[in-house]
Amino acid sequence: MQETLEQLIELQKIDSKIASIEGVIKNTPSQIKAVKEKYEKAISGYDSIKEALDENKKAYLSLEASLNEKKNNLMSSQNKLSSVQNTKEYESVIRELDTLKKNITDDESKLKEMMNLDFKYESELSKMVELKESLEKELAEVSSSKADEDKEMHDELEKLIEERQAQASKIKKSTLMKYDRVRAHRHNIGIASVKDEVCNGCYMHIPPQLYVEVKKDNDIHTCPHCQRILYYIPPKTAE
Repeated sequence: MQETLEQLIELQKIDSKIASIEGVIKNTPSQIKAVKEKYEKAISGYDSIKEALDENKKAYLSLEASLNEKKNNLMSSQNKLSSVQNTKEYESVIRELDTLKKNITDDESKLKEMMNLDFKYESELSKMVELKESLEKELAEVSSSKADEDKEMHDELEKLIEERQAQASKIKKSTLMKYDRVRAHRHNIGIASVKDEVCNGCYMHIPPQLYVEVKKDNDIHTCPHCQRILYYIPPKTAE
């Protein structure tokens, strides 16, 4: 294989490594963002439950005060019975007692429901606290891990860029420009092998005569379909 093609193949290997590392670095913020979104959702859930719990407690205290007042009124109405003067007054007090008893029963039932709701909110709040703390820890670990990983990636990327510059300097400028131009439009692949008249870059058949020329390895040839630079790898001879 002619030296230029060998240099281009080596350059392609470096470019593929660079693209891979750049992809990882690019995805790092999205990974941290995913954990942040879960954490923010947990905080929002916690705040909602805490607000509902506080409102329920306020309503409970208000209803409890109202219930105590009704019980006092009930005692007062019961005391009235001993001092009624006639049937009309008696019936009025009885109606008042029935209404108070019904209201007290209803309020006690509501208080019981509110107490159960209180327990439910407390349980949910406890779970949300655990989730929030767990996500805080996960966020800290991911951020720290990604920071270390990013540093390693950036260091490796700098080395590869230096390697690329050194490798690219060995290649004729016109050939390098052709390679870079194709690579920019063909998913970072500017050179591809060819086998059985098929380009392994786009998997399209190339003309037989072109295949012959590529096999001769006397010049730079490109695929008529994807424009990638082509090279031929002779089959290994069996020992």
